[in-house]
Amino acid sequence: MMVTAEKLGDGLYRLTTGPGSYDSLIVEFRDHIMMLEAGQSEARALAYIAEAKKLIPNKPIRYVMNTHPHSDHTGGLPALVAEGATIITHRNNEEFFERALNTPRTLLTDTLAKNPKKANVEAVGDKKVYSDGTRTVEMYHVAPVPHSNGLMVAYFPKEKILFQGDFSLPAPGQPANDHVAALAPVLDRLKLDYDRYINVHASAEPQTKADLTKAVAARK
Repeated sequence: MMVTAEKLGDGLYRLTTGPGSYDSLIVEFRDHIMMLEAGQSEARALAYIAEAKKLIPNKPIRYVMNTHPHSDHTGGLPALVAEGATIITHRNNEEFFERALNTPRTLLTDTLAKNPKKANVEAVGDKKVYSDGTRTVEMYHVAPVPHSNGLMVAYFPKEKILFQGDFSLPAPGQPANDHVAALAPVLDRLKLDYDRYINVHASAEPQTKADLTKAVAARK
């Protein structure tokens, strides 16, 4: 699986496998790496882990952020748990992950079955900030939205980047769907000053806050 890395800032990269990809971000902190989203499948998660270690050598992947618990956003998590990463997710998802990932695994090719480790979950409420004084990532619960009651976005204030899952923008000139329309007022309320709008589901071209605004305006 061919992984391409886009540098978004110092110690901040977007990992993608091209069209149809589930993208992840990796963030370099002083003594560890944080990965945002686990790549959808075990194969992509393993490829992203390898790329993270190449881009940021000699630091462990301590955290993996999960935007929400739908199956296409959780399939790569066992590989990250086997790597020793703690799952950051909204507290509405905490019990599900602790039960799902800490039961016996019987697939012999499963990465976590080959390297059993207890899944540790760090639950987030409305907001949590991760920072080492140089790099900062802010996690926010997004509610109310119809897609999931345990959905989070990540915001990078220095780079002015918003990272989110399943709020895919339509083609230019087309109206936003109900999910994006529900996200927009939440972001307005949070007063997040972002320019780049990055979706876990890879977009054909880089997207911006202006693209989101236009898509929502097209509904009216």
